[in-house]
Amino acid sequence: MMYKKSKLIKKYTYFLIILIVSLISTNCYASIEILNVRHWAAPDHTRIVLDVDDVPAYEVKESENLLVLNFKESSIHKSIPAKIIINQPGIKKIVFHHTDEDTVEIEFFLDKHQKVEVFKLKKFQDKPDRVVVDIILEQLAKEEKTTDQLPEIKKKKVIVIDPGHGGEDPGAIGKKRTYEKNIVLSISREIKKAINKIPGYRAVMTRDGDYYVSFKKRLQKAKNLGASLFISVHADAARNRSAKGSSVYCLSTGAASNEAAKLLARNENLSDILGGVPDSEGNNESNQIIMNMFQTNTINLSKIYAGILMKYLDAVNCLKYKSVQEAPFRVLKLPDIPAVLVETAYISNPDEENLLKKRSFQTTLAESVASSVEEYLSGEAIAPKSDQESRTTYYKVKRGDTLFSVAVRFNTKVAILLKLNDMKLEDPLFVDQKIIVPANKDEDNEKITDNVPDKKDNSSDRKKAYRIYTVKKGDTLFFLAKDNSTTVQELLKINNMKSTDPLLYGHKIKLPQKAGNIL
Repeated sequence: MMYKKSKLIKKYTYFLIILIVSLISTNCYASIEILNVRHWAAPDHTRIVLDVDDVPAYEVKESENLLVLNFKESSIHKSIPAKIIINQPGIKKIVFHHTDEDTVEIEFFLDKHQKVEVFKLKKFQDKPDRVVVDIILEQLAKEEKTTDQLPEIKKKKVIVIDPGHGGEDPGAIGKKRTYEKNIVLSISREIKKAINKIPGYRAVMTRDGDYYVSFKKRLQKAKNLGASLFISVHADAARNRSAKGSSVYCLSTGAASNEAAKLLARNENLSDILGGVPDSEGNNESNQIIMNMFQTNTINLSKIYAGILMKYLDAVNCLKYKSVQEAPFRVLKLPDIPAVLVETAYISNPDEENLLKKRSFQTTLAESVASSVEEYLSGEAIAPKSDQESRTTYYKVKRGDTLFSVAVRFNTKVAILLKLNDMKLEDPLFVDQKIIVPANKDEDNEKITDNVPDKKDNSSDRKKAYRIYTVKKGDTLFFLAKDNSTTVQELLKINNMKSTDPLLYGHKIKLPQKAGNIL
């Protein structure tokens, strides 16, 4: 009996020793592993990102052109080489060392720079814990001093084009692995080209590469330049793969237009977290801005431009919504600069994902945006017809009216209303205010009749009646002419088109009224 008891004690003692040894051994091994290293170069800084598998603890040592991070109880993933050549502005290379059994030393060999910022980012969604090293470049200070002093910029109307996402924040990802951040950058470059072709206009981008720019810096750039307009470019996504169409959003000081707009704004507003913005920069801006400080007039101006933009987008792609949407987007929080966010198409829809990648679509879309900018800012987009200037009446402004909504109501242009009333875009509309509007309200969304004489006139020279047709996929002028018993030349004439003009999906054109349907 004593023998069995002694044997049992020895057995437990053995297991206890094994447990203690294993615990001691565990402490000898790294508790944090450095998983990956990535880098991006922006005009004002170069960013190095270290992915780690848990909350990191590290020490920072900095001397001239050398930054050292010491990670205790850490290891390096086998896929990371001992030396990584970067050769980007501000940094030459990174070297990894194991100084003892559980300490990793990382040396950053720097080049000319202004300062270095090191900070942690918490695990978020599919992003692991991260350590970010930002090498701020010397040219930043120079750019900030000179950007708004350039005489050629001051002489022109500046439009800030903001490609969404970038760098650590890819945005939405299509089924074929198309990244929103890349698509909107490409489209924004085309928009910049198209706007810069317009005399008196200059487009400036918030980013022109694959790097992330914080909301604060995007908005500050627009303010520094005294921009006339701010356009944030995005590509939409939804779980429903059949969702499609373009849409335009303005800032809302209250609730969003609908649940979809609310969710979209919530996702877009996470960009600073995904992109990797330190708390001191990311939270400061949003905490200090109170929504009711925004001038109602600026939001109304944004809505006017948004309505004009929708009209042009409708000629390029189908619209998701028939009206301008509203949501509390952080990137639109500009108190005195009209700002909109445009969702160009659904990257989650396979057809529109392919469309977004096509250079022809990007160029056409860019030209439509440029045309909307010119109409909004110049007030000279389309010269008013003589009868619109001579035949006028008065309209009493109702609650919720904007210049654009009144223009649509009376089948005219904002530019014509401004001219008739000797107004500027900045001038507000007041409830019960009487304004001059064209009296020839003789069109609707489905039919129009050109030069149709009085019904009592039965002469043989009675003009033809026309109907409005929305172009479908696969349509050509040849087939439309054939189906409507007319010629291509006649279609070009009645639509004021050239043979080289594209027939765009969703565009509205005139077709001869079919027999039996003449008004």
